[in-house]
Amino acid sequence: MKYHSDGKKYVIYLTRREEIIGQIFEFCQKEGIKNGFFYGIGAVDRAELAHYSVDTQKYTSFMLEEPLEGVSIVGNVFPDEEGKLIVHAHASFSRPNGEMVGGHLVNARVSGVGEILFTKLETNLSKAYDPETGLKVLQMNKS
Repeated sequence: MKYHSDGKKYVIYLTRREEIIGQIFEFCQKEGIKNGFFYGIGAVDRAELAHYSVDTQKYTSFMLEEPLEGVSIVGNVFPDEEGKLIVHAHASFSRPNGEMVGGHLVNARVSGVGEILFTKLETNLSKAYDPETGLKVLQMNKS
């Protein structure tokens, strides 16, 4: 992983065999970033995606081990109520025939390159468990 910053935004460049979620987590640790949003593109050869059911409050995951184009990778980073950083992302991938597959991105391994634009937020937002959905959700001030 290499990255460049203008102070608030970062361009993150991932190379072959790097794991996208793991590298974004490591990047945030190195830079002391607690809040931010990111989006990117790239190529992967392995991806674990998931779908969340609010009814059962469980994720169902599936593995893809094939050449895929990262058409859209989007996500955010916020700490939970204990301060543990959560990297949450969704992704859309394209197969060689153009068929699309996507969902919650558990992780993906870069096969070519990955290019991520990360925007650091100057806020102190966090996520906390919501019993109604079973998810850790952003805690927002009421306006």
